[in-house]
Amino acid sequence: MFRFWTRFIHPIIATVEPRRILEVGADSGFNTQHLLEYCAAHDCIVDIVDPAPRPRLREVLARFDQEYQYYPLKSVHAIPQVEPPDIVLLDGDHNWATVHAEFKLLYARAEGLGVAPPLVLMHDVAWPYARRDMYYSPEDIPEAERHPFAYCGVFPGMSELTEEGMNGMLANAQHEGGPRNGVLTAVEDFIASASTPISLYRLPFFNGLGIVVPEARMTGALRTLIEGFSSAESLAVTCAELEEYFMKMNASLQKTEASLTRRTEALIRARAVMQEQARRIAELEQAMEASRAPTAA
Repeated sequence: MFRFWTRFIHPIIATVEPRRILEVGADSGFNTQHLLEYCAAHDCIVDIVDPAPRPRLREVLARFDQEYQYYPLKSVHAIPQVEPPDIVLLDGDHNWATVHAEFKLLYARAEGLGVAPPLVLMHDVAWPYARRDMYYSPEDIPEAERHPFAYCGVFPGMSELTEEGMNGMLANAQHEGGPRNGVLTAVEDFIASASTPISLYRLPFFNGLGIVVPEARMTGALRTLIEGFSSAESLAVTCAELEEYFMKMNASLQKTEASLTRRTEALIRARAVMQEQARRIAELEQAMEASRAPTAA
C-alpha cells in the first residue's frame, strides 16, 4: 500500500486535513513512517493497529513520541477502543468476513458518537484478493463465514489454486468469486446495505486501492482530486511507474536467475570432482585388494 502514498494517499490526507487517522495493518511501517511525519507536522494523531508487527515497525515507532497510539490487537478488537478517525488506512486481514466487520464497526462507532464516518483508503481491491478470501489466521474466522482454503498459490485467470502460483504460504480460498468472497466484495456488500450514500473509487494497480467516501466527508475539492486520478495525464504517469516497477522486478529476477545458474554450475563442478575422487579411491581399493591376494604356487 505504501506505493500509493506520494501520488494518491498523501494528497487525499492533505485535502481532508484529518485530526485523527487510523492505520490497520502496519506491517513493516513504510506507510506508518509517512503518517507519523505528517502528524508531527500537522498536529494529528495516528492510531496504529497490528497484532504482529515486524521489527522495522518498532524502529519507526521509536523515532516518534506524541504522534501515535499503538494497539497490538486485531482490528475487530481495536476499532471499538480507538477514537473515531477521520481517515482510515485499511490493509489488514484480506477476507470478506474481516473487512465487512471492520466497516460495520467503523460506521457503528461513528454513529454512536454522533460524528461522520471516516473516509477509508483500503488495499487489495484488485487481484488477487478482490474476489478471493485469504486468511492470516483461519481459526479466527467463524467456520460459517470461511471458505474452504488451502496453503497453495494463486494465478491470474485461474479460480482453482495451483502449486505454480503466488502466495502459496498463505491460507487462500480454494475458489475465486461468488458470494462473500474477497475484499472488494466485502466493501460492495457493505455499501449496498448502508443507510447513507457512500462513493467507491478504485485504482486497479499495485493490487488495487479503494477510496471509500461517505457523503458526509465528500467535498468539491476532494471529489475533484479523486476524479483527477483517472485523468489521461495521471494514468500516463501511473503507466510509467508500473513499467519502472516491472523492469526493476525483471532485473531482480534476472539477477536471481544468474546467481542460481552460477551456483548450479559450481555444484556440477563440485560433483565432477567428487566423482573423480570416488573413482580414484575405488581404483586404490582394487589395487590394495590385488596386493593382498595370495600368489599362485
